Amino acid sequence: MGVSATPLNDKGGTLVLATAAPFGTIDPAFHNSVPGFPFMRLAYDTLATFEPVAGPSGLRLVPDLAIQIPLPTDGGRTYSFRLRPGIRYSDGQLLTASDFRRGVERLFRVGSPGAGYYSGLVGAQGCVAHPAHCNLSQGVVTDDATGSVVFQLTAPDPEFVYKLTPYAYGAPVPPGVPDHDIGTHPVPGTGPYEITSVTTRGVVFERNPYFREWSHTAQPQGNPDVIIWRYYRSQPQEVTAIEQGKADWTFDYITPAQVRFLQVNYPMQLHNDPTFSVDFIPINTHSPPFNNVLVRRALNYAIDRSKIAQWYGGASVATPTCQPLIPGLLGYERYCPYTLSPQPDGAWSAPNLALAKRLVAQSGTKGELVNVVGATDGEVPLQVPAYIAQVLRSLGYRTRLYMVPFESITETERRRFQLEVDGDWGPDYPDPSSYIPQFFACNGGNGNGWYCNPGLDQEMTKAALFEVQDPSQASATWAEVDHQITDQAVWVPMVNRRWVEFTSKRLENYQFNPVWGFVPDQAVVH
Repeated sequence: MGVSATPLNDKGGTLVLATAAPFGTIDPAFHNSVPGFPFMRLAYDTLATFEPVAGPSGLRLVPDLAIQIPLPTDGGRTYSFRLRPGIRYSDGQLLTASDFRRGVERLFRVGSPGAGYYSGLVGAQGCVAHPAHCNLSQGVVTDDATGSVVFQLTAPDPEFVYKLTPYAYGAPVPPGVPDHDIGTHPVPGTGPYEITSVTTRGVVFERNPYFREWSHTAQPQGNPDVIIWRYYRSQPQEVTAIEQGKADWTFDYITPAQVRFLQVNYPMQLHNDPTFSVDFIPINTHSPPFNNVLVRRALNYAIDRSKIAQWYGGASVATPTCQPLIPGLLGYERYCPYTLSPQPDGAWSAPNLALAKRLVAQSGTKGELVNVVGATDGEVPLQVPAYIAQVLRSLGYRTRLYMVPFESITETERRRFQLEVDGDWGPDYPDPSSYIPQFFACNGGNGNGWYCNPGLDQEMTKAALFEVQDPSQASATWAEVDHQITDQAVWVPMVNRRWVEFTSKRLENYQFNPVWGFVPDQAVVH
């Protein structure tokens, strides 16, 4: 839910945001954890952003540090921006066009996960090969006198403006910022707040003295005078602090039992918001027995998605899904072949265990060993990995269950897994291209090398290009890509989730943006 603009007399006070896990770094080149969107936009801006309001308007791209969002030229390979004049960083330095080239080059030099968004720039492949000597003078052409920032791409990219928005990867960087992770030393930003303190207790944001509202639509003046991200020892302590009015909001996962308690005792302080998210089980299609598509399909048929949704908290929190594409994104058509008595509306109704067992028998893999890996500290309920192991046993496989901390799993180990029951994903921007290729392309950065289909890669490239040339064809092509992935059972999609948040009694003007999530700077505290 959202409210209109807040009266000036509601500005002031201290907003306390609760988290159970300290941030390892506040460097905008690296901070991409779950709360990264609201955290970063307090202090940093990009050329374009999503309007920080609730509802459908929150999906609208608007110019931020740029005067307007340009249409691409040169066949879709050139994007020319012009900066708003007179904007300063929190340390008083004047924003210049060359700060954007410096920011993108720094992503490559420090090994930021955000560098991949800019791999299509002219010169970017040289930065990948020799990051310490990254030079994007041909890919990011700037003129400080005119405030011009021109991005030159090697190939058309209709999603390029979207790629300027995730976290603060596209934020400008002033001179003097070192080319290494700055950890707890703040980088100056242009946002309404600046980071003034980073301790073992939390991170403190105070008003940026140089901030002047240049666009209420893109980056409005904040309401609280101070915003504190405070660390607590555990998630239950966070909830207790909010109950007692010592904290105002938490983004940490609220268990189904807590949800039921809060629904009864604090119904007006519990918020249930739609998100672009899918929880799934990724499968290593190169590892027996899952190199056989019949086995992958069998597991998709066998699981009870309704039971899994209950572990998340029920229908108000999670709804069953059989496909990787998320509702609300381009090309989404509800599609579920993995259900008892499939219907034209594509809804999942019940597992089909009998068919699953026939597929396993047909595959000739019954009796093989499957190692099921789950995370002890992930977003997927702890019951789910054990349940998946149980389902596999019911299909005739020998199973071993390993529950380990998520952060303890190395990339080398992950590549050897057969399947991993900890998939939880929300796209960095609201378009299929923001995550579908990353998981399912042959060189997808999030795919662990578990699946490769060159023909599918070509279809995903076509879908992205169609978004500029022919949006209706783009939608149809993304739908076909989604159906191919589903039919090949590359994942076991489980549920689409809604996000549950608990706020204090004194917090008002709560808004949840469909891209950013909670908008803390527009909250009012009394």
